Amino acid sequence: MKTLFIKTTTTLARSINIACLSPFISPLGSIRFIRGPSKSDLQLTSELKEVVVGKMLGDLGSERPNLNCNTRLSFKHTDKQIEYIEHLYLLFKDYCKSSSISLSRYDNRPNRNKKYKAIKFNTRSLPCFNEFRELFYNNEGVKIIPNNLGDYLTPRALAYWFQDDGYKSVNGFYFSTESFTLEENRFLAELLLNKFGLECGVHTHTNGYRLYILSTSREKYIGLIKPYILPLFYYKL
Repeated sequence: MKTLFIKTTTTLARSINIACLSPFISPLGSIRFIRGPSKSDLQLTSELKEVVVGKMLGDLGSERPNLNCNTRLSFKHTDKQIEYIEHLYLLFKDYCKSSSISLSRYDNRPNRNKKYKAIKFNTRSLPCFNEFRELFYNNEGVKIIPNNLGDYLTPRALAYWFQDDGYKSVNGFYFSTESFTLEENRFLAELLLNKFGLECGVHTHTNGYRLYILSTSREKYIGLIKPYILPLFYYKL
């Protein structure tokens, strides 16, 4: 009797260079395979595009070694936000190879010197992410604020940006926008005013500048983003 070795669908798919193989039993009783979507077939829904835009303004990272390669997204949060990373993974699992992993980091900055854990997952490298890499990064690989951000910014995007980098002050809200220049922060303030009617300021911070939503726009801002805010972030409102 001959021994039959059957590769897993993932291994077989990789060996013939397609994205996925789904097994099913044919009416004749034999196992057949259906090809899943190729990389070029995978597209983002409008909702997921809004999530990507919001998180690009926040903590989302991306990697694209060169223009001959596609872009992958990197989601990372502290283990205290495991519910958030699980939510994000459920949104993007169809674009990923594997689930989240835990990483240990040692923070050796002055007055820190402590170990912390982060939860991370990466998407596959896909053409559908190239648009956002080109939009939010310059040729040197530095994250920027694009001039046409207004074409992409929605209440859902604002909500995911806030969940990443926003926090409340006594009367208004701050965003940790120190990685952006003064001109970019001023551009963001003007954009939020013109598109959403939100009055904003730019405040000097130790490491740069932070965008601030004034108390006069607090309730309007909450009304815009609350439908998209996860319950675990209600404390920020």
